[in-house]
Amino acid sequence: MKINLQHDQDINLEQISAVGDRQAKIKLDPKTRKLLRERRNQLEQYISDQEYPAYGFNRGFGHNVDLAVGHDLLPDLQKNLIVSHAVGLGDAIPDVLVRYMMFFRAQSLCRGYSGVRPELVEQLIQMLNHDILPRVPEMGSVGASGDLAPLSHVALALIGEGKVKYQGRIMKSATALRKAGIKPIKLEMKEGLALNNGIQFMSAIGMHCCRQMQIYLKTACVHTAMTAQVMLATEVPFREDLHRLRPHPGSVKTARWIYELMKDSPLREAHREYRIDGEIQDPYNIRCAAQILGPCVEMIDECETALLREVNSVTDNPIILPAENTNGWDPADPYFGKQVDIVSGGHFHGMPIAVRIYNLLQAMGIMASLTNQRCARFVDGNRNKGLGRDLKWPELSDRQKAISSAMMMPEYSSAALANAIWGEAMPNHLFNISTNSGQEDHVSMGAGLAIRVMKTLPKMGHILAVEMAYIIQGAAIRKQLDHIPSRAPVYEEVKQKLADIQLELQDLKIPFALNLQVQEQYPVDPEQRKLNLVGEKILAQMSKVFPPVKKDTILSDRLQALAEIISSGKIVDLAAAEISFH
Repeated sequence: MKINLQHDQDINLEQISAVGDRQAKIKLDPKTRKLLRERRNQLEQYISDQEYPAYGFNRGFGHNVDLAVGHDLLPDLQKNLIVSHAVGLGDAIPDVLVRYMMFFRAQSLCRGYSGVRPELVEQLIQMLNHDILPRVPEMGSVGASGDLAPLSHVALALIGEGKVKYQGRIMKSATALRKAGIKPIKLEMKEGLALNNGIQFMSAIGMHCCRQMQIYLKTACVHTAMTAQVMLATEVPFREDLHRLRPHPGSVKTARWIYELMKDSPLREAHREYRIDGEIQDPYNIRCAAQILGPCVEMIDECETALLREVNSVTDNPIILPAENTNGWDPADPYFGKQVDIVSGGHFHGMPIAVRIYNLLQAMGIMASLTNQRCARFVDGNRNKGLGRDLKWPELSDRQKAISSAMMMPEYSSAALANAIWGEAMPNHLFNISTNSGQEDHVSMGAGLAIRVMKTLPKMGHILAVEMAYIIQGAAIRKQLDHIPSRAPVYEEVKQKLADIQLELQDLKIPFALNLQVQEQYPVDPEQRKLNLVGEKILAQMSKVFPPVKKDTILSDRLQALAEIISSGKIVDLAAAEISFH
């Protein structure tokens, strides 16, 4: 994909994905390059004509704003800012996130309100195109004056400092730039500040997490449809006309998905008559799935929308605007007018994104709880509609069943994972710690929150893998059973017989009461025991890595393999071939 960065055009999700996956070549649009050059010249002339201090141009940073800087030291001021602020700690973030960061920063700077030279934007673009990736430690940002520490590590690489990953190796930035034929850039007035004032670090992580959460959410809907079939549930709670009466967008969407994913199920049709199933309502973990997963859809979508708005915004400080006493600025004119305002604001603050990223943790907590409740039901012989205690293989003898744990333990893992996800739900953004001698007295803490969301994501994949294991086992057992069990109402002739027995016992003065329920068995042929087409297609693929458990065996590696497949989006892809996830 070719991407032409322009000052008046937004980037989109498709382009972002292409950059992250190394499927894009980027260039700066010539008209935008000309605009950036002309505005920079205008700004430099304006600053040289002014006698008042301008933050970021001829004054120190943070609480050093009161310190004047000589004209000959202005480049050193910018380099020192980057070098001193590169204080990140911990592991380096994944490559895809670094690509996002660089792309998002280039997009913000090319808007033309930061006052930087076009060469600075082109340096970011060249490094992206050559896949020269700065090593960015994960900790160190409070998400207030931008992600200062992480973005400073990116900026280091532009000037030939710090370490990068290039051609699969870690090396000095200067070495990588030389190999790629790129010269380190020398920062000029305001450019260091323009590079590290913004929240592209947490935005990059948030965008990655949104993409992964969308996979997990759709997987959860697939699981709902498959679990419902195995558990002899009904599709009625997911009817479109039902959800029109309470039209929350996320619930309407998930209900439609689940309904479509349950269509044409032979197993469902085999027990459609109430007399066969004998159940009036299904438990909430199935019946209310659309109402539970729907808000998760909305939280994920809202986060992605906010992030897309953010990455197309101007986020550094100060920002260059037309002077208030002018008639504004004509976008067709590269100049603001004869006068400009250098406006100090707070567009670098991370709170608008922190609150949305936190919602991803909320969504995970809700989804994990739902999945865990289903896993608990699968192993409960009293609630799994004839699948047996711990989903033990039906062909085992009673003696063999007595020494078998079968699928007992994965439910423990499910409980542990759900609890672990809940434990990660600390709302960092609500716990402010003042920094910079009180100058930055309210910070978002969104960067640390974003890191925690990213590191919690694999747990969501693991807990979904446990549920898929139960679906596979439950579906396999259902195919072994030649009947559907039913706890149907006791028929009149049976009631009368029981009443007669009760009277005989009373005549004998035996203190004995009967409270019996008749369990009938409705025969089903092999074709009636199957899930629908999409369900069977998914079972066939997933059973290759997690075959039905017929005797006690080690399950850890199989569950891990399922988690990797789920996280890759393969289940969603298989389902998307049959239904639309729009």
